[in-house]
Amino acid sequence: MDLFLTFALVGFFAQLADSALGMGFGVISASVLLAQGVPPPLVSASVNAAKVPTGIVAGLSHALNGNIDKALFMRLALSGAAGGLVGALILGELKRPVLTVIIASYLLLIGGLILWRGLSGRAPRLLATGRISVLGATGGLIEGIGGSWGPVVTSGLIGSGHEPRRAIGSSALAELAVSLTVFLALMAGYHLGRWGTGRDLHEVLLPVAGLVAGGVPAALVGGRLAAVLPRRPLTVAVGLLAIAIGLQRLASLL
Repeated sequence: MDLFLTFALVGFFAQLADSALGMGFGVISASVLLAQGVPPPLVSASVNAAKVPTGIVAGLSHALNGNIDKALFMRLALSGAAGGLVGALILGELKRPVLTVIIASYLLLIGGLILWRGLSGRAPRLLATGRISVLGATGGLIEGIGGSWGPVVTSGLIGSGHEPRRAIGSSALAELAVSLTVFLALMAGYHLGRWGTGRDLHEVLLPVAGLVAGGVPAALVGGRLAAVLPRRPLTVAVGLLAIAIGLQRLASLL
């Protein structure tokens, strides 16, 4: 019960940050599970399993609060699901330290850019349609190989000038499609014996249940927070969170 309550608390605050700022649930949850010695494929499958129910509630909350750009959502969902499928299939084949450095460097760069634009109030041109698809595919690929969708996609959208609340809402809803794709692909790999680990799914059922129990109520209010928070403070908060996650990624290598 103590373990369940701990993960419920982690899930609540992680999902609150994720729903309001567009990132946080995946990287926080994965970091806690990895610290417990859970293998990366099992971590990715567990976190994405937890993201499905929390993502449904978060997506509904964002939709009710007018945070969804339908065209943006569709481009991100389709390209993200394709990238997620590829990432899930190659998970375990990549050297994680190199991947961690690449992702962390991106987050520090885009986080600094978002922070500067939030403080200066200067909005750049929006990403072209093709580039949005590339951004979605990249985010899906990173999600599939054990990274996190939000820091890449949400920060990329806001860094390019998209309205923060619509970038957060559209990205959050698209992430649901990506998480479901990654989870199903990893489960197929598990049943085919591709994980190469003796660890079993039952070992993380309690943590996943805790993440969901804490994450669902937070997802209910996150969409409202994204809708009512002023644009500039919200932009600055996303930039700071992206930088913090990038530093955390680098620190995990030490």
